Amino acid sequence: MSLRNAVRAAAILVAISAFGSTMAWAQATNGKRPITPDDYGQWERLGGGTLSGDGSWIVYSISRVNEEDELRLHSVGGEDYTVIPYGSRATFSDDSQWLAYLIGESVEERERLEKQKKPVRNELGLRNLTTGDSVVIEDVQSFAFSHDARFLAMQRYPPSGSSSDRESKGVDLVVRTLATGVETNFGNVAEYAWQDEGTLLAMVIDAEGQAGNGVQVFDPATGVLRTLDSKATRYTGLAWNDESDDLAVLRVRADDENYEDSTHVVLAWRGLDARSIDRFVFDPDSTAGFPEDMRIVSYRSLTWAEDGSKLFFGIKDREHKVAEDADTAQAEADSSDTNADEEEKDADDDEASTVQIWHAADVDIYPRQKVTANRDREEDYLAVWHLDAGTFVQLGTELTEDVTIVKGDHVAIGTDQTLYEEERRSLLDVRHRIRWAYQHHRKCAHIVRGCRGRSYGHSKAAIWHCRLDRGRPNCAHL
Repeated sequence: MSLRNAVRAAAILVAISAFGSTMAWAQATNGKRPITPDDYGQWERLGGGTLSGDGSWIVYSISRVNEEDELRLHSVGGEDYTVIPYGSRATFSDDSQWLAYLIGESVEERERLEKQKKPVRNELGLRNLTTGDSVVIEDVQSFAFSHDARFLAMQRYPPSGSSSDRESKGVDLVVRTLATGVETNFGNVAEYAWQDEGTLLAMVIDAEGQAGNGVQVFDPATGVLRTLDSKATRYTGLAWNDESDDLAVLRVRADDENYEDSTHVVLAWRGLDARSIDRFVFDPDSTAGFPEDMRIVSYRSLTWAEDGSKLFFGIKDREHKVAEDADTAQAEADSSDTNADEEEKDADDDEASTVQIWHAADVDIYPRQKVTANRDREEDYLAVWHLDAGTFVQLGTELTEDVTIVKGDHVAIGTDQTLYEEERRSLLDVRHRIRWAYQHHRKCAHIVRGCRGRSYGHSKAAIWHCRLDRGRPNCAHL
């Protein structure tokens, strides 16, 4: 074969090979270009959806890797949809006539504001689903419709330029009448909550210097504003009784002289829609039976019994202040300064230790202790307050730390896991049913500890059922 023919044959083979590769690539991609790293940011994930009460509308979220997220609003049965860029927390009114949602900023705008050390704040979008009209309201961090769907409460942000050491949590709260667009503004509102069935709006006022702090109730239907309690302290934990006009709240009471922490006074009102309002006060210091050196905590929510006769809350041991003389305080300060200097000197030379020291007697291994540290710090005992009788009953104890209220609010179930902490092999817990009367609770717990339990399988767990018949505790196997 001549050199010319050999070159020609090689060229033909290269062309055929290139054509074959192109055909194989086209078949593999169906003619579409391959995905590049620039495309990754457009990958979408479908979020949860919310259906309006009448089933006519659905709104759902679309999140993307590049954070160009959006909400999509569909009319059920229709093909078209409305895109709401950077929307979140979409909520329908109970009558399905309105949709409210928060509107965030783009990634570029967030980065620009953060670079300028300016706050990144949301807006609120409000859409009339009947007319399609929308309005955007600036600087709204949270919102809530009234349960009759006539009003919308919108909580704003702290004033621009507010000091970082600002102690009060109060901000402006705007109540909008949806039919007319008329807005009423309230200042220094730290918490707010709509009545479950009705138009009453409860508010906690928290102002700088605690001037005018208290609990207020506003009825936008009548325009009437009432102050239920006012004192130079802080309030927290608004709790309406379901389908009722009963309200409860915690009022902070500090004792800086003896304790490191604060306790709370429980305030309750029944019949806020009525002309005659019943007011109740639970003060730990003046209530018989309340354990000494314990406090009412704020991180367990106040809970009403269905009939409004009882309130449940959490109590916990108090932390005493440790008295020290001036010499001891100065010595500790000097020691702290010395240690700080040494640590700063050795910071560049020493690496943080990664050694974990486990104690053989620990029930939980060290990694689990780290995971549950916050939960362990907030452990408390459930208690109940009988409003009409003014009596107090501690339900949870070291024996039954976890207590669950049974429907009907007359019985509770306490779980004791101390028998199985070391081996962690039990599938069944010792359960104690507790009546509210404290003296019966003590007797019942005593009898349970004295009863013989039945073993189930290879476990030594046993379950007892404690019941009070005519005021006397009986014990029976479940």
